[in-house]
Amino acid sequence: MIRLRFFFVLLSLILFPISATAEYATEPPGFSHPAGTYTKPFYLTFTVPGGSTVRYTTNGKAPTESSNVYQSGTPVAISGSVMVRARAFRDGHEASETVTKVYMQLHPDVADFDSNLPLVVVNQFENVMHPEGHYRSTVYFSVIDRDSDGRARLLTDDLHLHSRSESNYRGSSSLTFPKKQFGVRLIDDENENRNEPILGLPSENNWIMHAPWDDRTLIRNAVAYQLSSDMGRYAPRTRFVELFLHEGDGPVTKDNYHGVYMLVERIKWDNNRVNIAKIAPEDNSEPEITGGYIINFDRDVHIRSTHRNTGFALVRPQHEDITSQQRNWIEHYLGDLESALFGSNFRDPDEGYAAYLDPESFIDHHLITETLKEMDGYRLSTFMYKNRGGRMIMGPVWDYNLSMGNHDPREGWGGDSPIGWYYTNLSEGAYVNGWYNRLFQDPDFEEHYRKRWWELRQGPFATEHVRNIISNYVEKLDEARKRNFERWDIIGDDVWQYSRPGLPTYEDEIKFLVDFIEQRLEWIDSQMGDPPADLPESNLRYYWHFSDNMPNDTPLETMEATYSLMHDAQIRFHSALDGYPFDEDHDLWRKASMERRNRPTDINYRSDGNEGRPFDQGAMRGLQVRQPFRGDAGENTLIFDVPTTNMEEIVFRFAAMDEGAADALMIDYATESDEPNWITTGMVPTRFPLSDEYRDFIIDLRDVEGANDNPDFKIRIRFDGENMDEDEGNRVTFNNISLEEYEVELNVSLQPDDYAGVAEEFRLDQNYPNPFNPSTIISYQLPQSSHVLLEVYDILAQRVALLVNEQVSAGRHDVTFDASHLSSGVYIYQMQVDDRRLARTMLLVK
Repeated sequence: MIRLRFFFVLLSLILFPISATAEYATEPPGFSHPAGTYTKPFYLTFTVPGGSTVRYTTNGKAPTESSNVYQSGTPVAISGSVMVRARAFRDGHEASETVTKVYMQLHPDVADFDSNLPLVVVNQFENVMHPEGHYRSTVYFSVIDRDSDGRARLLTDDLHLHSRSESNYRGSSSLTFPKKQFGVRLIDDENENRNEPILGLPSENNWIMHAPWDDRTLIRNAVAYQLSSDMGRYAPRTRFVELFLHEGDGPVTKDNYHGVYMLVERIKWDNNRVNIAKIAPEDNSEPEITGGYIINFDRDVHIRSTHRNTGFALVRPQHEDITSQQRNWIEHYLGDLESALFGSNFRDPDEGYAAYLDPESFIDHHLITETLKEMDGYRLSTFMYKNRGGRMIMGPVWDYNLSMGNHDPREGWGGDSPIGWYYTNLSEGAYVNGWYNRLFQDPDFEEHYRKRWWELRQGPFATEHVRNIISNYVEKLDEARKRNFERWDIIGDDVWQYSRPGLPTYEDEIKFLVDFIEQRLEWIDSQMGDPPADLPESNLRYYWHFSDNMPNDTPLETMEATYSLMHDAQIRFHSALDGYPFDEDHDLWRKASMERRNRPTDINYRSDGNEGRPFDQGAMRGLQVRQPFRGDAGENTLIFDVPTTNMEEIVFRFAAMDEGAADALMIDYATESDEPNWITTGMVPTRFPLSDEYRDFIIDLRDVEGANDNPDFKIRIRFDGENMDEDEGNRVTFNNISLEEYEVELNVSLQPDDYAGVAEEFRLDQNYPNPFNPSTIISYQLPQSSHVLLEVYDILAQRVALLVNEQVSAGRHDVTFDASHLSSGVYIYQMQVDDRRLARTMLLVK
């Protein structure tokens, strides 16, 4: 063993030689107190790594070799609000990373402050943000989430997030408001971007703290973004919080309370935001140069189309980052788009506008703008984006503070009235420079517009649904909005020349909002004629069909639903192989992958999910999951994110076939937004055998209580069979996947004959991965609720773990076995149910 260790040390010295001036980096110092808030001054000490000197600052600057030296036994006195940054230095070694913590003393007038909303504290210290946003200031951004009782307490040492941030006030007209919005760019101690999830929102570094001021309901933007998401379009996600905005080094007091804010995702490239390729400075030729653009029709102009000289602002890449080749390419693409749109052959699907822009996205954006009557619509804050090799897509929605009647009638245009189209007030130049005027000259576009309206009225634009969205936000803000309007006493006042004069009470503001949207929906109904005769009678919510537009020979990670009546829905694929997806030069290229398959079927094909098109075998494809099905990253898994808001009687359905890869599909579900707890309660059966021909799989979730009206509902598909780690190039193929409501009896004859027997099967499956290190998953299935004893033994028959010893419901269950405390070797796991026993072996390799 000593010789082996010596060999590895020698090898490391050869591969990673130590420089003459520095050895390994020094360990960072520890802090005796976590970051957070406190009421009484205290003393802070540091843990000093051996042979090191700890230096620290309290002025926000990174410690250097000339900064204060921490003397053991002489603690640092902490009072007021202070940012402490510390670093360990050691002769002949690299200095440690910098560690930063903020300590915020609370004045007695806020020491007991709590809320049903999360809290944000922004410490500006001496770097106060410029009132007109001329530069960014380095501040400290802290978030306090709610405890298990649903309350967020200002006095805490358990911060949900604390980070340095580059921030500045932002906006145009809103910069004149006393309550200002500001940007947040989280940065680490090296001043690099720091991606963090905040309050359940996906990880990123760029955020906006939106300050509802002229909208006295506080919720118009939140309602608009949720409705857009319900339509199946990405819109910025939001969280309401209460803000304390502090400056200087004194305690946080009641005077620092700044009211209700809305944390909002900034529109930018990201897998969880505008999910398109990022265009890099070196991407100056096709195909790379064809995508990764986010643009905005607004006041600023950075590029102009080559045909009609239409001006756009660059969002991504930013004006200062775009190369001359990229600028030239996107300007010419916009010019080609306009040439096709305003040309004589503009209706041709291959040569006209549809070859350059996505009509469905333009329809959806126009409908939400008109439905909410957003008085800055089309002419300001109108975003578009183009992916690599794709068409121009309209969206995401942004800045709906002047919507739903919140526009001063003295400004004209009937912005406070639910009657009348908004777009008729605009000049051609303001109406995206005439783009929409021309689109509505196409009868097919106009007909799709009308049909889409009636589809949306069955889902996201249903009056009851919109009313519920408003009601939920009002309920959430019932407590905090009172404090907000104590801080900003503007109810009943005129606060801005463009927003409607205030009503006497908050309740009056909400009543006006609800009355407006109800009347607005009814008025648009009256303008759209009778619902189309071919309007779908089913309650289809999501549908995936796979056409020849899918890229071929390309490992995929996600698949957005091709039809979404409400919300976004997607398939997320987890591969059994670590590092997926691989490129074509990798040995594992197209292994354990999700890809296009040229194998269509009309089983469960839904024309209403494909814009009314009949099944066309030549244009349809499939979706395959390829071997191996288990490996070093676990197992191949399909996860369907399918929000079921306002849904009941849920049925999940698809066509699938085995092509020499697996024996059965294992299906379960989850109901939480956090780390999923996969269960099968209420599902019978849960294991579905495959055959070598397509068959119709109907997953009846109507007895699953958590499936109803759940924005976080998820369904998981896994694979079962012999030798799931083998690789012979085979696959399981899926097609025509739907989620819908069934209010009538299922046609049971559609269920394969052998499903019933599967429900009675008693199983203990092989663990996966196997071999494993240090954890693995053991799965078992029960035909009925039973007492289960699941144990692990070593080869000497000594029990090393008790995994289950309780009554367990019928269905399929997973148990994680953590063997980090055990040594390598063969172990036996045994399950006992009544008088029946099953056992298997597994191999731990460390």
